[in-house]
Amino acid sequence: MKRLWLALTLIGLLAGPIQAQTVISVDITKANLSWSWTQGTGGTIAEFRVKCGNVAGTYTKTTILADPAIRSVAVITAITGPGNWFCVVSAANQFGESGNSNEVNFAAGNVPVAPSGLQIIAQ
Repeated sequence: MKRLWLALTLIGLLAGPIQAQTVISVDITKANLSWSWTQGTGGTIAEFRVKCGNVAGTYTKTTILADPAIRSVAVITAITGPGNWFCVVSAANQFGESGNSNEVNFAAGNVPVAPSGLQIIAQ
């Protein structure tokens, strides 16, 4: 039996505390999707397939990771740009593809550029 579990690993700041039913917001350049997988009674894997889309259950972009030792991928690699995303991961070999992991949902975007030119003006 193959077991996959997908989590969104955050490096950086969240837009508030994570609560049940809350979509988390992540910096598109700093977040990772990570998962665990155990061999179980299934066949040896050749690759992981990270599938993401803008609608729950509908995945329009697939990122294939041909190294079965990899258990993480940068969010910026797995999606096509800012927005609300739903992602799953599956394992595959020459005989077929496993079912999908649990689905994670997050809003991805960019942190704004810092202001500049701050000064004190005496009056």
